[in-house]
Amino acid sequence: MARAWELFWDWSNLMALGGDAVTYSAMALVGTVLFLLRLALAMFGDVLGDFEVDVDTGTDASFTLFSLLSVMGFIMGTGWMGLACRFDWGLSRPVSVVIAVGFGVLMMFLAAGLMYVTRTLNRTVTYDLETAVGKTAQVYRTIPARDGGHGQVQVTVSGRLMTLDAVSGGEALDAFSDAIVVGVRDDDTLIVAPHG
Repeated sequence: MARAWELFWDWSNLMALGGDAVTYSAMALVGTVLFLLRLALAMFGDVLGDFEVDVDTGTDASFTLFSLLSVMGFIMGTGWMGLACRFDWGLSRPVSVVIAVGFGVLMMFLAAGLMYVTRTLNRTVTYDLETAVGKTAQVYRTIPARDGGHGQVQVTVSGRLMTLDAVSGGEALDAFSDAIVVGVRDDDTLIVAPHG
């Protein structure tokens, strides 16, 4: 990489080496500057938005393969790898092109993957407590008799096991006993009754 780095700053010598050297250098320079600029904008509040083509993965967050960040990652990766292949490792032009483009595609998928992971971390998970009505719950913390206070139960809500506040519609329920969810109050507290 040392020789490629030296050539990068000597444009007259670079042009004498051929069109591929100039192309790789331009891709490395433009891709790196735009990639760092885009990354800085993303970190400090994005004002530009992003061109995206989403690939539906069946989850709440989509996998975006062709975003500006991933395309810039492709250009930057192809440029730097092409320079390294040609001038540090001494590989032929066709082999350098294949390796450089392959590395650029890898960088594109890496950037898209990182954006996907970031989106999944930022998504808001929604659930509907009404889906718990009629289901069997396990009492997690003892539930006093009617109007005696709250306890907690574990129950599946919208496909996720959750621990939620619960009150009894009648008698007290001991911890680790089974209960049936019979309703949901306005404050998102479940109303439960003894199982069976």
